[in-house]
Amino acid sequence: MKIAHLIRRDFLTVNPYSGINAIKNQVLEHLAVVVKDDEGVFYGVLTTDDIAHNPKTLIIDCLTIKELVDSELSVEDTIFKMDAAKTDVLPVGENGKFVGLVFKNELYKYISDYNLELENKIKARTKELEEAIATKDLMFSIIAHDLKSPFNAILGFTGLLKNKLRSLDLEKAEKLICGMNSQARNTYNLLEDLLTWARDNSNKIAYNPVFCNISVICNDVIDQINDTAKMKDIMINSFHSNEVYAFADKNMVEVILRNLIVNAIKFTENSGKIEIYSMPIGEFIEITVADNGIGINESIKSKLFKSDFNESSPGTANEKGSGLGLVICKRFVERHQGKIWIENKTEKGTTIKFTLPIYKEDVHKSYKTEAVKIEKSLR
Repeated sequence: MKIAHLIRRDFLTVNPYSGINAIKNQVLEHLAVVVKDDEGVFYGVLTTDDIAHNPKTLIIDCLTIKELVDSELSVEDTIFKMDAAKTDVLPVGENGKFVGLVFKNELYKYISDYNLELENKIKARTKELEEAIATKDLMFSIIAHDLKSPFNAILGFTGLLKNKLRSLDLEKAEKLICGMNSQARNTYNLLEDLLTWARDNSNKIAYNPVFCNISVICNDVIDQINDTAKMKDIMINSFHSNEVYAFADKNMVEVILRNLIVNAIKFTENSGKIEIYSMPIGEFIEITVADNGIGINESIKSKLFKSDFNESSPGTANEKGSGLGLVICKRFVERHQGKIWIENKTEKGTTIKFTLPIYKEDVHKSYKTEAVKIEKSLR
């Protein structure tokens, strides 16, 4: 690194023919003063060492530091020159003209700060690399373990259909097909989690917050996974205020709700119930997904949102999971500056809540105006 940006350009100037005694205190206060005549000609730099070891009475007779170092010189080479000249300060020139001073203590501080910054960067890069390796290992372990089971089940079902279709009655065939469908959905959900996790870790998921109607998004997600709930005869109720809107990334909100509702279905027994509702609280909308299922063990609640915790418990119908769903939810909620948590309940079931920023009323009005204008222009 060059010394150009470390030059101190604010300095005290004295005349070369001034008396030493008159400016001693100034030299001691500033550590070094620049010596120039009335016409601006540079003579050198007077330091505390000059006045301590030289009995001369005029400044011009005491000067030992006269040679300019170039501003393009490196920090290391400048320190080497200072050591050779046994001084802590040197005058700096640009195109042969004096421009300022450099001090050894400031050069050392720069090197120390630079090394610390470099060390922090190395630590950060090392951490990123370790996380990337851990993510890769996690994905491979999930692919090898969690995806293998549903594929084996699907292969088993299709094998039975292939070999015994002609001898099976309609009811047994229907059960096999329902089993295949269930396993295929589980496998699809696992793949969705893995792909979302991989894209998020490679920073390929864009964050684009827009005007969002939580009720509409929630109903769309319920429609997508309603067949899974029907297989366990689970009722899903959704309650949302039509007057409350979020400022959020629609795709991320869909992923959050899909994971939470699928989890609720997974851990709710047949003929159970799931409720999703939202309400405004200050600057945020608080969204709740509650079920009356088997609940969550207190000992693992604090671990569920951590990426290094990958113990996915089987559901009430032995459904498999990746263990990444809640981790993805946490990341996406935090992208919105929101929070997600599991609320303690004394009764049976699990309640998970998360917050999203609310859409401001004044912005909401302007959005409606724009929407009306666009609608009219399309007619």
